[in-house]
Amino acid sequence: MTTRHHQNQRPDPIVVLITLLIANAGMTMAQQLSITTEAIKTTPPAIVSLLHAGGMTPSDWITILTLAYLGLQIGLLVPKYLERLREWRERRRERS
Repeated sequence: MTTRHHQNQRPDPIVVLITLLIANAGMTMAQQLSITTEAIKTTPPAIVSLLHAGGMTPSDWITILTLAYLGLQIGLLVPKYLERLREWRERRRERS
């Protein structure tokens, strides 16, 4: 029984290229995931730091944002209810 040793055989360049491309893609994806993870970790402290801008505490900002949200909602509802009131008046006039 004879055994052959393939010591002088070179790997196929296509196989090497594909292997390197796959390894590089894996590293690139891992780097992107790492960057995203780190960005998510730093977001809460950054938000708190931004909320302290102008000497206001986060609770002050939340109060202001809540009031702004309520103002927008009221501003969107008032025209809707005014239109309903006009329609109701017109229906009432038609009945009389």
